[in-house]
Parts: sequence; structure tokens; C-alpha cells
Amino acid sequence: MSPTPWFPKRILLSHALHEGLGDYLLERRPDLKIRARGLTEISADDVAWAEVLVGFRAPPPEAGRWQELRWIHCIGAGVDAFAFRTGLSSATLLTRTSEDFGPMIGEYCVARALAVTQRLRQLDREQASQRWRPKHPERIRGTRALIVGTGTVGRGIANAMLAAGCVVDGVSRTGEAREPFGAVLPIAEFGEAVRGARWLVLACPLTEETYHLLDRRRLSACDGVYLINVGRGQLVDEPVLPDALDSGWLAGAALDVFEKEPLPPDSPLWKRSEITISPHISGLTTIPGAAAGFLACLAEVEAGRRPAFAVDVRRGY
Repeated sequence: MSPTPWFPKRILLSHALHEGLGDYLLERRPDLKIRARGLTEISADDVAWAEVLVGFRAPPPEAGRWQELRWIHCIGAGVDAFAFRTGLSSATLLTRTSEDFGPMIGEYCVARALAVTQRLRQLDREQASQRWRPKHPERIRGTRALIVGTGTVGRGIANAMLAAGCVVDGVSRTGEAREPFGAVLPIAEFGEAVRGARWLVLACPLTEETYHLLDRRRLSACDGVYLINVGRGQLVDEPVLPDALDSGWLAGAALDVFEKEPLPPDSPLWKRSEITISPHISGLTTIPGAAAGFLACLAEVEAGRRPAFAVDVRRGY
């Protein structure tokens, strides 16, 4: 049975880093009524007023039962903030943005890999101490990258790594072949898949199946790979990372996401020279991209169709 046409007007927008999105939407749909709030400013009154919640992260607990809203639209690449262990109502329509973050995140991953092969951090230290120490850099061309997650983001990363001359394989839940990956293995064969890889990139969604996907057992099978996590912090059992570095399971890591964000000042990861930390900036939502995705879904809701970017809440993507 097709959904009934619905014409929601009251939009609660959590703008966070996307201040100006509300005005951008109103320029295109002046019939909408928009309340734009910072994430921590959202109140129970705001949630009770809203027909639709649009944002990147879930409101704080004191904002009331946002989980029971009829429609939630996520403007980020992953919907776990709304769907993972939140108690989201099965009756809620959850949609995601149409924006393609793959090319931007692909650039991030290549940049992090090149920083390693070109010894950029070491050269910075040597410049600061006025030391002249010629040493040949490593070549990225010909190295092998293994990307966990073969969806839109994973494919964008694969294309960027291929352009840099890497051999690129993938890991997914089923192991189904997919372009542009040379080979795709199921997650059950992770130990075999990671063997011989120089780069291990995490780009899969956070679900019950992928929570702490990279645990002690899988980390111990990594055999000196360099980890790049652009998915979600909870894909990795974060407290095990220092042991993984000390044991040589990982050669190093570039981490853009963490189990708790911002990364707490007392985290031991800050002081590890083998780790490069960035504040969740590998794939940034743009205002035009966020607006286009929401307005496309809104048009389908108003036409009585299930949006193409609707999420299967049970699967988490």
C-alpha cells in the first residue's frame, strides 16, 4: 500500500555547523515554518511543536521523545545518531541526505596515506629542529588498500585510491562483487582480506553488526596495516588501539571519528605519535547538499511516495 500524501510544515532544524540552512530552505519553500536551534538548545517544547526533525545528531535527552516524531531527516552520511540504540519508533520515517560524500572523503584518505608515504610529519619535526636528513619516501603506487564498506562512500574512497595508483579491494557484509573494487570479501573472511594490505579504511555504517567491528581479535590479524577510520568511532574498540600499536598490529592510524566526540583531553590517543587526529571533518555536509536532499524527500512525501532515500531502521542504512 502506498503512503498517503502528507504536507508537513513545522520543521525543527538542528543547525549545529550548518547555520543558514533554515534561511536557505525558506528561500525555496516559503510555506514551511522552521525553528532553527543549536543542538543543545532544542527543548521538549520544540519537539512537541515539530512535525519533522532535520539534523546531523540526535537532540539531548531533555528534549523529550524526539524518537516518536513521524519523520526524521539526517543530513549526514550515516544515520546511526538517530537509529543506533536510540529507541527510535518503528513508525518513524527516517531518511538520509542525497549528498555524495565519497569524493571528499576519498581526498581525505589519499591525503592521510600520502602524509605517511611522504613522511610529512617527520619532515615537519626535522624542519622545526633545522635538521637536514635526506631519506627516500615510500611510494603509494602499488600499495594495497582494503576498504570496509562498499557503499557510496566506500566507492568514492576506492576511486580516489585507485587514482593514486593503489590496488583496491573491499569488505562488505555479503562479499558481493562491486565496481570499482578488484575483489570484495565478506566480513567473515576479514583475516584473509587484510593480509598484505598497506591501508585499512573503515567506511561502513554503524549498526549492531558493525559495533566494535575492529575488536582485539581482528586488530591482532592486521599485521602492521595503517588504519584510516572515516566511518564511526564505535566501529573500533578504541581502548585496544594503544596495544595494537605497541604490538605492531597497526603501523599507525589516521582517525577522524571517535567513540566519544569531542575526543576527551585525557584520551591516550592524543599523545601517540603514530596517530593523526582530525575533528570529524573528512566529509562535511554542505548547505546546498543538505537542502537538496531534504527537499527531494519532502516532494516524495507530499506525493504520497516512500522517499528513495528512506532508511531501513532495522538494518541501520
